[in-house]
Amino acid sequence: MIHRSIKDAASRSRRIVNSMLPAGVIQSKLHKRIYMQFADKIGLVYFGYVDQRVDEHRLVRGLTVSATHKDNNYCIGSYGGYDIVLLERQDTLHFPGKPTRHHTWIIMEFDLHTAIDIPHIFFGLHTHTDTFYAQLFTKFSTLVQSPLGTLGTYDRSFTDRYSLYTTSAQALDVERLFDPETAKEMAAHFGSLTVEIADGCLYVYAEHQRLTPSLLDVMLRNGKWLAAHIDERAKVLHIS
Repeated sequence: MIHRSIKDAASRSRRIVNSMLPAGVIQSKLHKRIYMQFADKIGLVYFGYVDQRVDEHRLVRGLTVSATHKDNNYCIGSYGGYDIVLLERQDTLHFPGKPTRHHTWIIMEFDLHTAIDIPHIFFGLHTHTDTFYAQLFTKFSTLVQSPLGTLGTYDRSFTDRYSLYTTSAQALDVERLFDPETAKEMAAHFGSLTVEIADGCLYVYAEHQRLTPSLLDVMLRNGKWLAAHIDERAKVLHIS
């Protein structure tokens, strides 16, 4: 009975302390617990905060990398035959004439197996901010919107949500890699996730979404499926 009273008092004390913490601190603790539980479930190693200026970890690149970003809840390991990195990245984007925007991305990176040089590709949501796209096209000036439809009609479930960006010289190769059926599958299962392929890696991004174990499961499941599709399809199509 005494033991139970002590436990109840300790529990009340924790609730009181938590109620006094700023909302950002509480959210940070919650996020850390979700990432750690997810990493433990699928066999990743959790490192927490990492400094991009230190070479002791593998830097996740792609379109969100910058001199000012901050990475936290860094996890690394392998799943389903793919080396993966999971992290939460924050950055504030500035562009002349555009509103300053603070961004938080959940990023899952998959190392592709194919040795074929896949073009730089980005599946961009129509809901991304003007500031985001201004930064994107300044950083990657060769990216242009691909005029889909050369090899078939793309379902509106895809075109109403995404635009596909790549280099103009490789637009046809990219359309062969992501044909209308593949795009329709992505629209059906990726929700509001975005995708980038660059430098032999597949990046799956979630932004403006509440972090939950189910969101991480969706990113993992669909990222693995798409990575396997790219590896197999690139081999068949001999993309150069």
